[in-house]
Amino acid sequence: MKNALKKLWLYLSLLIFIGFSTTSLYADDAHYKNMLIGERAATMGGSYVAISDDSTGCYYNPAGIAYAVGDSLSGSGNVLHKMKTVYTEAIGTEDWIRESESLVPNYFGVLKKYKDYSFCFSYVVPEAFIEHQDLVFNNPLSTVKKYYQSLHSEDITYLLGPSAAMQFGDSLSLGLTIYYHYRSFIRQYHYFLESTDGSYQLYYGSRKLREDGVMPKLGIQWSPWSMLTLGMAVDQALLVNSSFQGDASYHSTDNSTGTASLLTTMTRSKSETKRKFPLHLAWGVSYFPTPSLLYTVDLDYYQAAEKGRVDIMNYSGGTEYYINPTNAIRFGMFTNYTNLPLPDSSTTAPYEYIDILGASFGYTSYSSSSSLTVGATYTTGSGKAWLYSGSTETRNMTRESFSLLFSASSSL
Repeated sequence: MKNALKKLWLYLSLLIFIGFSTTSLYADDAHYKNMLIGERAATMGGSYVAISDDSTGCYYNPAGIAYAVGDSLSGSGNVLHKMKTVYTEAIGTEDWIRESESLVPNYFGVLKKYKDYSFCFSYVVPEAFIEHQDLVFNNPLSTVKKYYQSLHSEDITYLLGPSAAMQFGDSLSLGLTIYYHYRSFIRQYHYFLESTDGSYQLYYGSRKLREDGVMPKLGIQWSPWSMLTLGMAVDQALLVNSSFQGDASYHSTDNSTGTASLLTTMTRSKSETKRKFPLHLAWGVSYFPTPSLLYTVDLDYYQAAEKGRVDIMNYSGGTEYYINPTNAIRFGMFTNYTNLPLPDSSTTAPYEYIDILGASFGYTSYSSSSSLTVGATYTTGSGKAWLYSGSTETRNMTRESFSLLFSASSSL
C-alpha cells in the first residue's frame, strides 16, 4: 500500500506543487504581456509607444498624451477573459486541465490639456488571474478509490496614478507617469485521497500576499517629419511593502498494517521578502503613409533583476485603417516570451517553459464627441512542463487564451 501511495503521489504531486507551491505565489510572473490595455493599443497588439495620443498613453508612453486632440474620458474592459492550460497525460493517461475566467475593467483614464501641457489620471489592471477548479479522479490506481482536489485563487495587480507631459514645439515631447502599485493575491487549496483499504489523506492550505510599491514611467516622443514618429519609454516597479502568510494542515490515516495510525501536522509561515521587478525599456516607431493608414512596431526589452530569470525581448506590431472618418479597423500581433532560462538535463519541477504568440483585432465607431470599440485578443503557445517534485520527467503542455474587449471614450 505504501508503495502504491508513493506512486500516486508522484502522479499527483503536480497538483500540489503547481497548485500550491511557493513558486506559485505569482500567477504568471514568467511572462510580461498577459493582458493588453486600452482600445486602440490593445487592438494593435499593444504596439503603442510611438502613438499614445490618448489617455491610454499614460500606461504605454506618457510623452504621447502631449499630442492628444483634446480633453477626454475613456474606459475599457475585458468583457470576457478565458485561459486554458492543458498538461498532457499528467495523471496516468489523463490530461490535467486548468482553466481561468474573469471579467475585468482593466483601464480608466481622464485627460486634460492646457496649452503645451497635458495632464492625466489613469487606473490600470495589467494582470488578473481568477481560477476556480474542482477535480475528481475515480480509481486512478488499483489501490486508490478516489482523489479530489479543489483550488480557488485570485491574483490581481492594480496601477493607479497621475501623468504629465510637455510639448516642445511640434516634434518633441516628454512625459512622466507615477503609478501606485498594489497587488492582492489569495489562494485556497485542498485535496482528499481515499485508498481502497479505508486509509485517507486530507490536506488544506491557504496563502495570502499583499504588495505595495511605486512604478515611475518616463517617456519621450520625436517626430522627425509628419509621417514618422519615434518613441521610447522606461519603467521599473519598486516595492515598499510585501507581506505574505501561508497556512497548511495535513491529516492522514494508514491502515496498511492492520492497525489504523493517525498523523496530523499544522504549519504557518510568514515573509516580508520583496521581489525585484525587471527594468523595462520600450521603443516604438509609427508610420503614417496616408491620413487614413497607420503602421506601428514596438520592441519591449526586460532586464532581469532576480536570480533564475533571463533578459528577454518582446515584439509587437499593428495597423490601423480608417474606412471613412467615422469607422476604423485595426489588427495587431505580439509575442509573450518566457523569462525563464532555457531548461537542460538538470531542470527539475516545478518548472514550465512556454513561449506565447498572440493576435488582436478591433473595430471603432466614431461620432462627433465619442467612440465605441469592440475587439478580441487570442494567444496560443506550447512547451514543456516539469511537474513531479524533484524529477526531470516532463510533460507536453499547451496554453490558449481568448479575450473580448469593449471600450468607450468621450470628449469633455
